[in-house]
Amino acid sequence: MMHEWPVLTSYDQNHLARIALPLGGIGTGTVSLGGRGNLRDWEIMNRPAKHFVPGIEKRSAPFFAIFTKQSDGTRDTRALEGPLELAEYEGAMGCPSANHGLPRFRQCSFDAAYPFGQVRLADPEMPVRVCLQAFNPLIPPDADASGIPVAILRYNVTNLTDAPLEAAICATIPNFIGIDGSETARNWQGGPQARGACQNRNSFRQGQQAQGIFMDSQGVAQDSPAWGSMAIATAATETTVSHRTAWAELSWGDSVLDFWDDFSDDGMLDERPAGKDDSPTASLAVGRTIPPGKTQSVTFLLTWHFPN
Repeated sequence: MMHEWPVLTSYDQNHLARIALPLGGIGTGTVSLGGRGNLRDWEIMNRPAKHFVPGIEKRSAPFFAIFTKQSDGTRDTRALEGPLELAEYEGAMGCPSANHGLPRFRQCSFDAAYPFGQVRLADPEMPVRVCLQAFNPLIPPDADASGIPVAILRYNVTNLTDAPLEAAICATIPNFIGIDGSETARNWQGGPQARGACQNRNSFRQGQQAQGIFMDSQGVAQDSPAWGSMAIATAATETTVSHRTAWAELSWGDSVLDFWDDFSDDGMLDERPAGKDDSPTASLAVGRTIPPGKTQSVTFLLTWHFPN
């Protein structure tokens, strides 16, 4: 059952561009939830990093996507974000916004009551309506519980059709440990030749209460503020969870196209071999069968540990 959250302020689609709701425990750094459902301002490595979005130069910046398959076999796949502002298409070298080439929902609004943020997504061509409920631990006066480095993202998907519907939600995060958004960009020891191949590593882990992809690094100095670990996990324990610990290493936009075609086929992910990418991209997908007119949820946990 999806409980109603408090709402102090609501923003319509024309007033989303400047929204950035910080997610993360007190004193742990934050990732901000943007007004259209994007993740921005990645400030988890012990320094301010406003406007920093990892992986944008490789076209593998963080995003979430949804796959749906209706009873007649019709398939749809969209990024779980609202439309871009028109001004975001004005870059000298094309659109500078992360994941600008992905299809997305046409209608979007944002409800806020910190630490809760809700992004409501709809599209007349989609058989579902989605509400992203994002929050971080904030439990007065429990400082320990309020200082857990985690952002919780719960996607509530409502089947608008009169038949059961298959759906899957997929999270994609690059392993950017060592890249803190500063001018120097990387806190590695040595240059590219000294780092060797694939110094950042992703591995799939499965437990009794969660499963997901753990990210660490062998190439970042262990006394660096940008040294640590990350994970993208789900509380789902079903067998409908699939993953990639790396994207295919292809040229131009073919890596994201390979991912998109794979996920759009059946909502499941096929693994790709780890290559020489220093920042391998991880994807984690969770499938659901949603009865007609009903809502089901998928919860993701974005966690990090940068102790220096």
